[in-house]
Amino acid sequence: MSVFSAAIIGLGQIGLEYDYQATDDQVMVTHASGFAGHSGFALAGGVDSDPVQRERFERKYGCPAYATLDQLLAHVSPEVFSLAVPTALHHRAFTELLEAGPRGILCEKPIASTVADAEEMLALARSRGCAVLVNYMRRFEPGVLLLREAIRRGDFGEIYKGSVWYSKGFLNNGSHFIDLLRFLLGEVSDFHLVSAGAGAIPGDPEPDVMLRFGAAEIYFLSGRESCFSLAEVELVGTKGRLLYAGGGASIECRFREPDPDYPGYFGLGAAQRIPSDLPRYQWHVLEALHGHLCQGTPLNSDAASALETLKVVERIVTALP
Repeated sequence: MSVFSAAIIGLGQIGLEYDYQATDDQVMVTHASGFAGHSGFALAGGVDSDPVQRERFERKYGCPAYATLDQLLAHVSPEVFSLAVPTALHHRAFTELLEAGPRGILCEKPIASTVADAEEMLALARSRGCAVLVNYMRRFEPGVLLLREAIRRGDFGEIYKGSVWYSKGFLNNGSHFIDLLRFLLGEVSDFHLVSAGAGAIPGDPEPDVMLRFGAAEIYFLSGRESCFSLAEVELVGTKGRLLYAGGGASIECRFREPDPDYPGYFGLGAAQRIPSDLPRYQWHVLEALHGHLCQGTPLNSDAASALETLKVVERIVTALP
């Protein structure tokens, strides 16, 4: 197996912290644990301006961390970079990383703050021949792939309506579910604002909005992150209903069947589960990246697909009063 050296730029929550205290080494939900746990990558270093985060990274993963990218590149030449800095810094940091000539960049979602920045990043990556995987990780999770197959087989019939509960920003978290539903149902053809909402993150509103994916009307509803996080999708079709709950930790399906007590009526049968491997989602992301670098296997989420998701977000946010 080819092994690619990798470095992480940004040692915050998604870069390092979310599973820092995990005692189960099969939990891989950060870039650091993903690279450390996948045999196709060798973690070579990290970058963060915060000395506390650098020390924590070095203590857990046994490799050096630096205050700047230039300091890192003076010591190692990574073949793959993980970009896990705040979204507002993506464009600048991405451009700097391309100058180092990597084979691939794993970029946190959303790809950028604006469509214009994302378009430039995509063009630059193509000109340098650098693969870009944008970390809409649900596109790689085995449960979602099984769910997509079931939808395409017609197990749920025609999906005509649904709802999404999200919190902590339309760009930050709502975009996860726009991207997921684009992957499952197809492109967004229309939208209608229900309420402008507020926003838990400055500059990131939380509207209630209906988006049409093909023939399906999906209502995005914002919850209050200050109370508790929400990340749930319900889809209703002519043959069944599915509930994607707990951010994807639980995928439950129920299918149409004759009502045993009332002839001529139909109800939903007992719940059936699609197995999910959400606690290892970052491993699955890196497995896809490794396959792409070694064999050219297409990526379910790349700069081009992430750009399309960002275009939807930007159209909706621009339409807010």
